[in-house]
Amino acid sequence: MVLVYQPSGERVQQTDKKLHDQKALAEMYLLRLTDNLVTSTRSTFGYVSQGLGGLKPWILYEPRHKNAPDPFVRAMSMEPCSLKAPISACQAETIKTTPFVKYCVRIASQGLS
Repeated sequence: MVLVYQPSGERVQQTDKKLHDQKALAEMYLLRLTDNLVTSTRSTFGYVSQGLGGLKPWILYEPRHKNAPDPFVRAMSMEPCSLKAPISACQAETIKTTPFVKYCVRIASQGLS
């Protein structure tokens, strides 16, 4: 068994704090070394780690509207998904960037893709 120290365990995001960002990056690199990854549907650490490590993670779903779906579902690929189209510096029209966005399985299953 291998135990991993969680360097960024401050429990609160600390935007633009260099030490916190360094700890977060270190944690994502540690997570990519796992054989199996279980992540939540909106985990940035999980999405980055699965991409870096080439992992197909297990997604842990949260109950919605008092209905509990299957608790774990295997992701379709190691590619991270996005909840919305990114805003670029050039402020490109969303319609031009949307075709390149791969929606999350959870979002697509709700008919939002």
